[in-house]
Amino acid sequence: LAKQVYGASKIAATASTGKLDLLKSLGADLPIDYTNQNFEDLPEKFDVVYDAVGQCERAVKAVREGGEVVTIYGAVVPPATTFILTSNGAILEKLEPFLESGKVKPMIDPNGIFPFSETPQAFAYLETGRVTGKVVISIIP
Repeated sequence: LAKQVYGASKIAATASTGKLDLLKSLGADLPIDYTNQNFEDLPEKFDVVYDAVGQCERAVKAVREGGEVVTIYGAVVPPATTFILTSNGAILEKLEPFLESGKVKPMIDPNGIFPFSETPQAFAYLETGRVTGKVVISIIP
């Protein structure tokens, strides 16, 4: 999304050792193994840091002066801002050409499709921290 929709020129992303190739395949120019490298200690600082896991304080240390930190989870440390995730028809319409052309591909966790009757199990799976992609709860049998 960052490159195709928003025009980012370079993407850094964090993952565990086993998921670094996945990051590269998704377009990351700088995959960072968080199990043995602290992204906030890198000499390179970033224009924008998107924090989706609640590590805002670390993200603020990784952004260049005048850059932006956007977080969707956890406490906010200035100068970061909180972003509330929403979805509506207009957003989906903007994404449609990117999805249809294959430039942006949704990623659903291979173990992450649950029938509605297993909603508690889906949330338990999310809480493991081992999800790769999105978890889907299907209401259609």
